[in-house]
Amino acid sequence: MTSIERIKVRVLALIFVSAACPLTCASAPAPTASPAHPSREVLPDGVVPVHYDLTLAPDSETLTFRGKVAVTLDVRTATASVTLNAVGLTFDHATLDGGKDAVVTFDDKLGRATLDFGAAAPPGKHVLSIEYHGKIGQTTLGFFAMDYASPEGRRRTLATNFEPASARELLPCWDEPARKATFTVSVEAPKNRMALSNMPVAEVTALSATMQRVRFATTPKMSTYLLFVGVGDFERVHATVDGIDVGVVVKRGDTAKASYALDQAGKILHYYNEYFGVAFPLPKLDLIAAPGQIQGGSMENWGAIFYSQNHLLFDPKTSTEADRQEVFEVVAHEMAHQWFGDLVTMAWWDDLWLNEGFARWMQTFVADALHPEWETGLQALAIFEGGKHADAVPSTHPVVQEVFTADQAAESFDAITYNKGAAIITMINAYAGRDKFRDGVRRYMRAHAYGNTVDVDLWRLIQEAVGKPIVEIERDFTRQVGVPLVTVTSTPAGVHLEQSRFAADPSTIAGLAPLHWRLPLAVVPANADSAGADRPYLLLQGAADVAQSRPLLVNGGQTGYARVLYTDGTFEGVAAKMSSLMPADQIGLIDDARALGFAGYLPPDDMLKLAVGIPAQANAIVWERVIRLLSELDDHYADSPQRAVFRRFALDVVAPLAARLGSAGAADESSNIAILRSNLKHARGRFGDSAVIADARRLFDQGGGSVAEQRTALDIVAENADVKTFDLLLARAAKTLDPLEKQHITQALAGVSDPALARRFVEIALSRDVPAGSAPRLLVGLARRHPDAVWEVLAPRLDTAGLPIDKTDQWETAGQIAGYSADPKRIAELEAYEARSVPADARKPFLGSVASIRQNQRIATNVLPLLDRWIAARGAPTARR
Repeated sequence: MTSIERIKVRVLALIFVSAACPLTCASAPAPTASPAHPSREVLPDGVVPVHYDLTLAPDSETLTFRGKVAVTLDVRTATASVTLNAVGLTFDHATLDGGKDAVVTFDDKLGRATLDFGAAAPPGKHVLSIEYHGKIGQTTLGFFAMDYASPEGRRRTLATNFEPASARELLPCWDEPARKATFTVSVEAPKNRMALSNMPVAEVTALSATMQRVRFATTPKMSTYLLFVGVGDFERVHATVDGIDVGVVVKRGDTAKASYALDQAGKILHYYNEYFGVAFPLPKLDLIAAPGQIQGGSMENWGAIFYSQNHLLFDPKTSTEADRQEVFEVVAHEMAHQWFGDLVTMAWWDDLWLNEGFARWMQTFVADALHPEWETGLQALAIFEGGKHADAVPSTHPVVQEVFTADQAAESFDAITYNKGAAIITMINAYAGRDKFRDGVRRYMRAHAYGNTVDVDLWRLIQEAVGKPIVEIERDFTRQVGVPLVTVTSTPAGVHLEQSRFAADPSTIAGLAPLHWRLPLAVVPANADSAGADRPYLLLQGAADVAQSRPLLVNGGQTGYARVLYTDGTFEGVAAKMSSLMPADQIGLIDDARALGFAGYLPPDDMLKLAVGIPAQANAIVWERVIRLLSELDDHYADSPQRAVFRRFALDVVAPLAARLGSAGAADESSNIAILRSNLKHARGRFGDSAVIADARRLFDQGGGSVAEQRTALDIVAENADVKTFDLLLARAAKTLDPLEKQHITQALAGVSDPALARRFVEIALSRDVPAGSAPRLLVGLARRHPDAVWEVLAPRLDTAGLPIDKTDQWETAGQIAGYSADPKRIAELEAYEARSVPADARKPFLGSVASIRQNQRIATNVLPLLDRWIAARGAPTARR
């Protein structure tokens, strides 16, 4: 899915499993630690599932379904009762080995059902048979429906999305990652609809003139959260890659939008087969497009990956170069899970980062291999920055954290798990060396295929392959919270490095015990090539002296997970070399100056000094960072004369770049330059460049231009819309029969600058007039500029029936929206919502929202006035049209 202090280290026995192991292969070594824990909400281990034989009969009109499941059990200890997970299901009959109906009691809080059979079943194999029925939801978690318009009329797709603990809404099961079993799934569906699951179709049986039962082949052992069932008006395009039937499944009429993903998926599959050293073990791999957006973005069901439409579909008529890169990266991310997460699964949610951190890292790694021109590794610095931001506020948590409940598991899909996790892996891969790191990953895959693991199972094998203290480094960064802060001071012979902890608000860590990390850092001369594979590493533990001529660049190449604070004149020496530094280091210096300036460690104008030092010919990704910085600062200003002055300054900063790029692209220009031009135009429109706004309006009214120009014009026109234009765009969104085009329009409208129209758009985002599942993303996008307006309209509707946002998505959406505010009363309102609606064990993420509000207050009060003075002292910007 597009987030363990008690581990005991032991020497692993390597059990090599053949890549040709049959699907029924069950052998895999046990993980280092058991998933059992006295405080976890886990099921008793005296009865465990071996195989599920599941038949589903969904009714898409009434949004109900009937189910029948026969579970082959291994009863380890004689028992008269069986406890399993079930939520929202009504049991009609439940028997063990064909005996009398059980007495069933439900525990709604724990999501469990206990079946009492009256007499003890002896140890051994038994069959639990349950007939039941349930409801199909309309939020995108569990078993749900997604509606969309088509040329043939209204259409409805049925699908599942279970991670972390929603399989229990489809069938009674042992809904825990370590309770792996095999599945045989049958679905009763209309003959004019396609049924999908994890495996290929094994048999089709006619039930009537219009209905049929589709039985799928039996899966290998897998976790319940990876099960998938879908029914819809689908078409499938496919190709054979390395003996695997790779398909892209789309709604009828969208096959032209599937070609790019199919082509790239084939290349990615071939690359992963070689990288992991274990071939993809299922006979088919489907990539399935939702007719909208799903919770979590996309979901890595084994052999049946379910994608939000914008993560899979590429329309040559309307998709941009940015869309092309996004589709590749999300396809690559979810396909990486077919090994990290599906073939080898974490034993419990404590080690979720084994899934998500690796997939986020791998999406960058494979993109750099197959599309080096995109410089995705350089772009990934923005991912790592997101991890550092989340790790510097009170809501942070260890990457390997204790998870006790399903609600806590749902809250673990965050920037620490994904982004800090990816940053740690990037750091270790660079320090270990790519080839040796890969050798360790291959050992891990062979040793643990079809099994469950904890994170030390991986890092011990990588350490054996590398011969460096990988386990200790990984433990320091995954068991401790926080971002290392490396302070640089000058010495007669070079520099002194001192390690401490960075915080976005230093007062929040005052008085806490100091933390230290084994931190691999490259320290190189500021004029050296810090990107070289042979750059020297210092394993910093606490403090160290480096005897080299200044100026020295600390964390060269930016692979170390740290902030660097240059003091005692060392900053000026490095800043003077800004224009000639490697792109990664230019970005790293800006990132650190921004964070340190906002937090009060450095004068905030340092970030602007570095930004204005970027030459027009600098790397496109570096300029993307400058544009994001200027746009972020603009968000912090209220509508005022100071914002007008800042916007003139921002236009002055980007003017040389605008002159370099021109208004139209060349046929042979790079993907990154095309994306940069679009983002630059959008930023200039935001900053009030009247010529850019007028040109966008002309393209919008008259048509013409490239796909990128049309999409950029749409964004600019929507942002500057008056009531008439706003209504025109709404009418276009309502008219189109293409959910992807509707998504483009509604996302553009979420950027509207008019506060009254923003309030109106909140209601639209919560209606059925937007693509299914897109409300959270639209609301959060709108809140970037209008946090208080969005909160005031949305807050009274949270927790009300019919809100098209799942419970855990509501929590995240509310926290993100409030976190964009600088209004202190928002804190009390958010805390009241927490107390009313959020379980106590799932509230920690809201500390980050509160910290964000307080930081926004500090920026408005302390930072912006200093930036205003620096801009004024620099001199009047060039007048803009």
